[in-house]
Amino acid sequence: MNNELKEQILTLNNRKRLEITGVKKLESLNKTEFFVDTILGLLLIRGEDLEMQHLDIEKGILWIIGRVSSLSYLDEDTNKKKDEGFFKKLFK
Repeated sequence: MNNELKEQILTLNNRKRLEITGVKKLESLNKTEFFVDTILGLLLIRGEDLEMQHLDIEKGILWIIGRVSSLSYLDEDTNKKKDEGFFKKLFK
């Protein structure tokens, strides 16, 4: 993938075709979930009958077809900080 690429574009057409740029690695996939490592973090895509239509890691492009129901970025650092704050308050 071109390391100079600093922006990510997500294009969802009628909830049936998702095009993603800035893809670094496809972590896992099945008919209901895709985990994609992107330049902006780990992206979780959920839906029904999801299929990879095109993948080009060198260019950082992924196309998915199916019925997309949600897109979520998973921030591990943010979740850890929230958990630490909660437990620190709980055990003070």
